[in-house]
Amino acid sequence: MEADSITVVVLLFASARELANTDRCVMNLAAGSKASALREALATKFPLLRITALADDTAIAINQQYVSFDDDPVLNDHDEVALIPPISGG
Repeated sequence: MEADSITVVVLLFASARELANTDRCVMNLAAGSKASALREALATKFPLLRITALADDTAIAINQQYVSFDDDPVLNDHDEVALIPPISGG
């Protein structure tokens, strides 16, 4: 029997960590959810992330492999997802 939901651990770096005021969170999503569903769930849980941390130029890694939000990959139970916003400086 297939599970109705999955649990993913989200690691937040740089401005994402600062805006969410945490470096990690656990998110429960419907089975078969894609990265776009995670993005929306994070924006709901942490509204300030909409500012920059969930922008199109934010890097995403699933289980330490970089992927593109544009590809909208399907997430699996116990995946580790890292959000890495662009870092500015000089």
